[in-house]
Amino acid sequence: MLCSLIAPGARLALRVKNSLTMPAWLLAAGLVMTSFSPTSAHIVPPEELHPVAESYRRVSFILNLNPVLWPQVWSDLKRVEEALKRVNSPGAKKFSEGLAIARRVAQPVATGDEEPDMVVARKNGSRLAFSLVTRGVASLLISRLDGIKADSNREEVKSRLNEARRISQAFADALPHLDPEGWKRLQVHWLEANSNLGVAGVMGIGARPMTPEKIRESIAFIRRYFHSNFSGFRAGKEHRLLPRPKTSETYIESAKVPWRLPPGSDINKQLPRPRQILGMAERGASEAETFLIALGDMAFDSAEIFGEPARSLGISCNTCHNKGVTNPKFFIPGLSREKGGMDVSNSFFAGHANNGLHDPLDTPDLRGIRFTAPYGRNGRFASLREFVRNVIVNEFNGPEPDPMVMDGMIAYMNEFEFLPNPKLKKSGKLNPGKVSEAALRGEKIFDRKFPQMMGGMSCASCHIPNANFVDHKRHNIGSTGGENQPFHVGGLDTPTLLSSKFTGPYFHDGSLPTLRAVNEWFNTQFKLGLSREDIDDLTAYVEAVGDGVQGIEDTVYTLESELEEFKFFLSTYDRLKQRKKRELISVLLKTVVREVQAHKWDVQNKENLPILNEMEKKLNEALRAHLAGDVKMTDHKIAAYHTLYQKNQDKLK
Repeated sequence: MLCSLIAPGARLALRVKNSLTMPAWLLAAGLVMTSFSPTSAHIVPPEELHPVAESYRRVSFILNLNPVLWPQVWSDLKRVEEALKRVNSPGAKKFSEGLAIARRVAQPVATGDEEPDMVVARKNGSRLAFSLVTRGVASLLISRLDGIKADSNREEVKSRLNEARRISQAFADALPHLDPEGWKRLQVHWLEANSNLGVAGVMGIGARPMTPEKIRESIAFIRRYFHSNFSGFRAGKEHRLLPRPKTSETYIESAKVPWRLPPGSDINKQLPRPRQILGMAERGASEAETFLIALGDMAFDSAEIFGEPARSLGISCNTCHNKGVTNPKFFIPGLSREKGGMDVSNSFFAGHANNGLHDPLDTPDLRGIRFTAPYGRNGRFASLREFVRNVIVNEFNGPEPDPMVMDGMIAYMNEFEFLPNPKLKKSGKLNPGKVSEAALRGEKIFDRKFPQMMGGMSCASCHIPNANFVDHKRHNIGSTGGENQPFHVGGLDTPTLLSSKFTGPYFHDGSLPTLRAVNEWFNTQFKLGLSREDIDDLTAYVEAVGDGVQGIEDTVYTLESELEEFKFFLSTYDRLKQRKKRELISVLLKTVVREVQAHKWDVQNKENLPILNEMEKKLNEALRAHLAGDVKMTDHKIAAYHTLYQKNQDKLK
């Protein structure tokens, strides 16, 4: 079991362990295992990469998208160019010339009446840019190795080796799959070069001299590999741009390279989390006794209902809609414009539904969703069921969902409640004793009709106070396109203002950071003539409407509540078994296994970690038994998990 969790490089280190001295072995383990250490509080820290390796991985990801976000590509390629200038002036000059050509090819300018073919331009420009950056990174790596001379001292050799190795991590996403044997040999030579650096010792004791000839032997192999494969690299017309080491005898042309998110991505859920209120719980019902709601809760947290690559990346509905609300941290370079949003019609998660546009949407709050139809930012889905199916199938490449899953997800989402807000009466009007005078003045501005705003409308015309601040209509307010856009294009669904104080940024694309910025935009867009004091009052009003009791949880520790939720998930097992829903049982067990793995590092007393490890083990055994068709063993292992949890519940916090 342990072996399956160790990275390929680490398993290699285990095999070469006996050929190294103990200090070298410890160094080797540090070199290859740094990125795979467990983290606390289920938050995955960003991988620490050399700036050039970071740029290369990000460019590699973005150039495989449709459309390509060219400004980010050019920015990262300039970073590589600047790094080349510091160590290889001729190489930098050649890189700069190649960059200029790539830009002209990728973003051609129309000549006369002839419009360029932008599809061909994107494909050719992507291949040129990827070829250029691959050659540039290889050149940088080789330059660092070539700087190691016969008379170089230990510190200089160590520094250059370390930087070259860090640059080589640019290829660590792809080469272990495209050329696993070659990659292993590279790691051995990196390890051997470092193990022959010698040891300075303490006051002359334990000193071991550097062995330059051994280091040069290892460097020669590394240099030869990168030079022969990448110094003259030209991307072919393969469907996916990858650094294919075609001159290596061990290159696997048919290899499948799993997708990874690029540097700069953040799909961690924020801590503390948004406070979630479920109507059935408020009414005193237990989720363990409400099968459909519990099943829907599980599916909402499950990456298993999606297709690839979302499934392997562990992305679920809850990743973006944390606790049914939003995730303001969410960001993927090339797919996001602002934090908290993403282009959901992109070629990465579901190529079949790609619309060819870079049009990121801000993640909407799902509180009170049963009151806010229609659905989708542009209101194109009349029913919540239709909207959820589209997310699963057309946004995240999932299979057609089981009707029971759909029933469960709708039942669960229909329990999402707005935050209680004592500042509002049942009519939606402000409660004078609970708000400021500024908010009361702002309410009057909110209700005022402005002749210059869409034919004499007020803010309250669309955000109707006694109808949960929505009108169930779509309006083109001019936030989605230029002045020449037809009136029937660009209509957006009216969002509720309830609980909105906790869900910035705002607008469909997340372009406005605060509620005040929204008011200022309307003032400018429609020339309302509001003074600064008016904007202050209107903002005080909107913030009062969007307020709520305890919008954020009061702790960063989530393990206790998560384990209770996993109990609810598993409560669906017996009903699923009765209905012979074998595939859904697989989804259930895989989901809970993944969730336990993701949250066990959150245990406050690390002495209790073995309990969680044992619980995870029982679930894995249950999953294996289920896949083997052994119902009795599946029952037994799930019961063993429950027993462990019940026995140790007070410790698992």
